[in-house]
Amino acid sequence: MNTPVPNGEDPLGGTESLLGASQGAAEGADRFLADSRGEEAVESARRGRWARHLLEESTTIAATLHASAGNEVFLILRTGERRRVEVSSLGEDYVQVRGRASILWIRLTCVIAVEAASSVVANPEAFDPAEGLLSEVLEDLVADELQITLTLVGGAVLAGVAISVGAALRLRLPQSGNIAVIDLANIEIILLDIPQSPR
Repeated sequence: MNTPVPNGEDPLGGTESLLGASQGAAEGADRFLADSRGEEAVESARRGRWARHLLEESTTIAATLHASAGNEVFLILRTGERRRVEVSSLGEDYVQVRGRASILWIRLTCVIAVEAASSVVANPEAFDPAEGLLSEVLEDLVADELQITLTLVGGAVLAGVAISVGAALRLRLPQSGNIAVIDLANIEIILLDIPQSPR
């Protein structure tokens, strides 16, 4: 049943009012959608900048070496030497690497740069050096009485059998029969040759 409207007015404001209201609502929705997309783009850019900032802040030589475990990299040492090696493991103060016929333990302070594949990404959350200290590596080498070659601060090289380690390393030099006493802080690289099997 239709109720008569006084003076012939439409209580809803007429058809024209309804059309105008729906157009206004559509324009408002379009503006809202555009604003949302704009805010989303700004937020996405902000997140990207923050992720780059975190990566830049967390990328260190140690984290890069850790991420490179099992991969070949080039190490640039403070002596200016550039070595192609495979990263084996990382200790608290050294990196263990493999050369063609040797295992090397290199003090981290001697590594001034690492060239790694661009796919290697340092992940600081995964970084947990648990292999110990360079002095502990020397203790193992003393126990095994292995022939090693040491590179010292300044570039001097000594080869011999490590016979004891404490505050200093005692190294028996086979050519002269002398004993060298080396301050541990002055050892930059320990090299252990790997015997090659005859082919």
